[in-house]
Amino acid sequence: MDQLLYGFDTAVYTFFWQFQNSATIGLADVCQHLGDTTAYIIYLLISLALCFPKKTRRYGVAMVVAFLVAFLLVNVLIKPGVGRLRPYVTLRDTPFWETYEAHWVSAGSHLEDDLSFPSGHTSLNFATFTALAAVLIKDRKRWAWVLLVIPVIVGITRIIRCVHYPSDVLGGMIIGVVAGLIGYVVATKVIPVTSDSMPQQS
Repeated sequence: MDQLLYGFDTAVYTFFWQFQNSATIGLADVCQHLGDTTAYIIYLLISLALCFPKKTRRYGVAMVVAFLVAFLLVNVLIKPGVGRLRPYVTLRDTPFWETYEAHWVSAGSHLEDDLSFPSGHTSLNFATFTALAAVLIKDRKRWAWVLLVIPVIVGITRIIRCVHYPSDVLGGMIIGVVAGLIGYVVATKVIPVTSDSMPQQS
């Protein structure tokens, strides 16, 4: 996998490192917390809380289903199955290492001891916000697509911090979107539309 995607990964790294500065590194340090264990718990608790009121039940169900699907796919099936090591381990034996190491050190990145593919931060955020945005858009809240800016930023900062290959982030994005859409389908098929969730007619 590393050899197959080497050209893609190094090209994307080189592109995004143009934007590496104190501001983007600071943003990356904040975004790293949007996919850790605390974030998992907070997202799940918010999703469960939304399941109780009738008006928000479909949002909560969509987010819970998306969260569970993404978590199972990434952490139970794909990461252990692929077994891809972090880039700061595998790039040491490539010509790209000297360039990579310079940016990695300047980013102040810390080592993360789990496997690399796909990005759990990216998949969790795409799953959660895709599910929520999809149900909101169905309820004619067209502004909801803006929510997807959050997982996009998370994914980019994982690249800037050099803790994931760009292909890890791309894989996390695809899995997250699929999980989010599964959550959307389950919620909209299982939970009937109530008068509270219908848009008001003028």
